[in-house]
Amino acid sequence: MNDNQGSIPTTAARNTAPTVVSGGTRPGLLVTPALFGGAMAAVVVMVFVVLFLVTREAEPARAVPPPKASVPVETETASEPTTPGEQEPAAEPEPTGAARFTKDVEPCPLVGEELTKKLVLFPQQSQIYKEECEWSLTGKVMLPDNMTHNLKVYVKVFGEGVGKAHEQFLARRQEASLLPRTFTPLVPPVGDASYSTLYSMTGGTNQGPTTATVGIRTSNALIEVEYQRRVPADPTGRLTRGATEVAVAVAKAVESAG
Repeated sequence: MNDNQGSIPTTAARNTAPTVVSGGTRPGLLVTPALFGGAMAAVVVMVFVVLFLVTREAEPARAVPPPKASVPVETETASEPTTPGEQEPAAEPEPTGAARFTKDVEPCPLVGEELTKKLVLFPQQSQIYKEECEWSLTGKVMLPDNMTHNLKVYVKVFGEGVGKAHEQFLARRQEASLLPRTFTPLVPPVGDASYSTLYSMTGGTNQGPTTATVGIRTSNALIEVEYQRRVPADPTGRLTRGATEVAVAVAKAVESAG
């Protein structure tokens, strides 16, 4: 055997696995995309659950309104307040006593010519009813509409007595106050009972007329005067003063004649 032969191994070399040295590092776990996605999903769910539990507040209890106090229902209907002009006059006791006047009275002679000229300017007298006399502007004179006047006097003696005269006094007063819806007692009072009313008729011409009415009862005689002018109002009270002047003069004449 030569030297070359001594260096050749007689047996084949065995392939052996490398020896693991104790105390060395452990190779890391293999993380796949599916595993990573599942883990992230779990984390997100946990975060939402925690946030929901932390931020959730108990809903406040709704306040229950206290029961409304019951209001008693009135069975009677309240009446609406009336204006002074719409109030019903208080019941007036029926007067008593003997009748003072026994004869009928002619109304036209009871008003003097001077007074009719003062109030009507150019009066023309007419009488349609026995108890009534009228003075209006004569047709011979042309005056503006606002200077047109009319005066009417009613006088009646009630032979039935004071009670009948008082009844008719109330009826005529009610009729005179229908449109103005009010009346005013005369101050100072005249006779046993007295009143005045004033009413202006409205219209497109703005010329009224405006009418003042004055009524007086003295014993069993009834006197009523209407004084009218074609104007939309009577701010100075001229018509009421004129009607009152005539009514007072007539009442004095009736008392003197009786």
